[in-house]
Amino acid sequence: MNDLTEKLKKSGGLRRFVESLLDRIDRTGNIPGSFSYSVSAAADADAVKWFFGPLCVNVKGDKVNLNLRKIAGDPDEFVARLYQALGRSRLNLKEDSLSLTQMVAELLKQFVPAGSAVFSEYIHSELEKLQHNRGELLSLAKQQSLAALEKHLVCLQRGLNFLEAGSAPVRLSRFGLEVNGDTKSCRSGSLLLKTFARLLYQFSSVIRQEVDLSEPQNESEKLRLTLEQTSLQLDGSANQFQVFGNLVFIKNAERFDYVKKHAMLGEPVVLTCAQLEKAKIDEVPRQVVTIENETTFFEYAQSADPSQELVICSMGQANRLLVKFLEQLKGSVASFYHWGDLDRSGVLILDSLRRRSGCDIQALKMNSETFLANKDKAQALSEEEKHRLESLLRRRPDIICNDLLKIILAHNLWIEQENL
Repeated sequence: MNDLTEKLKKSGGLRRFVESLLDRIDRTGNIPGSFSYSVSAAADADAVKWFFGPLCVNVKGDKVNLNLRKIAGDPDEFVARLYQALGRSRLNLKEDSLSLTQMVAELLKQFVPAGSAVFSEYIHSELEKLQHNRGELLSLAKQQSLAALEKHLVCLQRGLNFLEAGSAPVRLSRFGLEVNGDTKSCRSGSLLLKTFARLLYQFSSVIRQEVDLSEPQNESEKLRLTLEQTSLQLDGSANQFQVFGNLVFIKNAERFDYVKKHAMLGEPVVLTCAQLEKAKIDEVPRQVVTIENETTFFEYAQSADPSQELVICSMGQANRLLVKFLEQLKGSVASFYHWGDLDRSGVLILDSLRRRSGCDIQALKMNSETFLANKDKAQALSEEEKHRLESLLRRRPDIICNDLLKIILAHNLWIEQENL
């Protein structure tokens, strides 16, 4: 054995050849009948030839071919001596991998009776991938451990069950407690929160359809839109909206008319989720106008008659609280309108608000006449935005305000709401 060790020490090329051979055996679990390897110098090729024997080795250029079937004696015994000479233990990575795959499969099957439809779809998807010895959960088990995988699955199951079970708004810190007992684990931008968003988008067709209709422009926007379809409060703005008008509601048998009183003074009011929780509408104007941008909202409210219309600021894409509020108004309001930017995004916000609230919301000042009358205040479309607009009209030719979108495209211009 000392003789083999000394020979391997003398030639770096020989040692690399033998190391590569043993790596191959570790990967496959079997001793190959033949093995080929490139060596960097003729001296190394000679070292390989005389180490294994001239009858076993054939050299062609820099390629050294070893025929292990011609090794004298028992090949298993000879290979065992090579492992010992290099101080290595023989492995069977293929068998180990198959064993781990089987253990991961058994673990995943324990999670199949899941309360969450999204989680159940995810587990079934990963089980299918395991049949081909792949999948992100198998990778996690390989990189960390089976115990780490089980802990990860428990967190995902708890979180998805929680999201699908309730509709009440919940803060990210509270969600983190439900997931793994850590208020900081699901902070905005955290890997775990992104994982929840990714799974919801991938395995909930309802959420995916809504997000796709909003046409996110990048992965970050897509994940944010996905989480906005849940009860999670991503920031403070998700928990409130501004309103102006004669709104009165009843809560716990008490009448709250402060929104109306402030409107009489020409003052908008911020309504929060806590204030509207379990509240019933008692008085509301017959017309509701939602406005995309805050500046225009304040300007519009200055001249609005609070007895005739309720004016609401959506602050871009409406949050869940506003959508729920509009749903509640449906039986009390005669007409709904929305006013936003005269561009693709403005139309998509209106389209989403109509769909999510179920209200027949009509466009206000979002038409070709308004565009043409204010064309001198417009800005040029970027090439990227032009392509997005063309794509939208191809896919959804009957989308609301399609006449406006066609005019925008024809003139290669868009108008910000604040400029009207």
